[in-house]
Amino acid sequence: MENDLLIEKIQPNEFDQVTTILTDAFISNPAYSIIFKNKDQLKEGLLWLFKSNLFILNRHETLTSVIKEKHSGKIIGTFTIIPPQGIKKELSDYLKVGIPGFIMRFGIDPLFRMLKLDEYCKELLTKSIESNKYYYLHMVVVQKEWRGKGIGSYAIKSALEKLASTNPSCKLLGLTTQLPENVIFYSKLGFDKLDEGYVYFKKDKYYNYNMKIRL
Repeated sequence: MENDLLIEKIQPNEFDQVTTILTDAFISNPAYSIIFKNKDQLKEGLLWLFKSNLFILNRHETLTSVIKEKHSGKIIGTFTIIPPQGIKKELSDYLKVGIPGFIMRFGIDPLFRMLKLDEYCKELLTKSIESNKYYYLHMVVVQKEWRGKGIGSYAIKSALEKLASTNPSCKLLGLTTQLPENVIFYSKLGFDKLDEGYVYFKKDKYYNYNMKIRL
């Protein structure tokens, strides 16, 4: 299978396709339904959110990778590894992704929920890892029809080995997931489950797992 795959850094002209892949994968995720309370706006909101994230995350350094079928070039998966120092987000970045238009379309409340929930989840993971310096594995998806073939395992294992080969000063990588099957998946790759439980956000809640691996 590995010989049939390519793992490459994402290109800007691939943002739309990867945005659709991410939206299809996460539209049923309870964490995102907290952001967009109006279910009729959920898909449109996620399309905006993921495309904006891809732009901001890869603005200065390409952090997102795509998994491709070698012979066709079709994107079948994606993942992002955020460095320990995080991403420097500037006001100009938010203006470029169209925050004013977002507010006009969805209102100010989803924006506040999005920013506050992201900050809160990072705080919980940092507390679980017991360090504020760690790589963060984010937005991991293999398209549904390609799952169960070892593609995700190969891609993440390769990425971790590549990162470890650079002998980084930071040796920790963390992630959060809401699915028990993902806990099994990452455990097989050597991740440790740190804790689990409900994340309470205002009047909402969802079940969450924090995990880490040492590079």
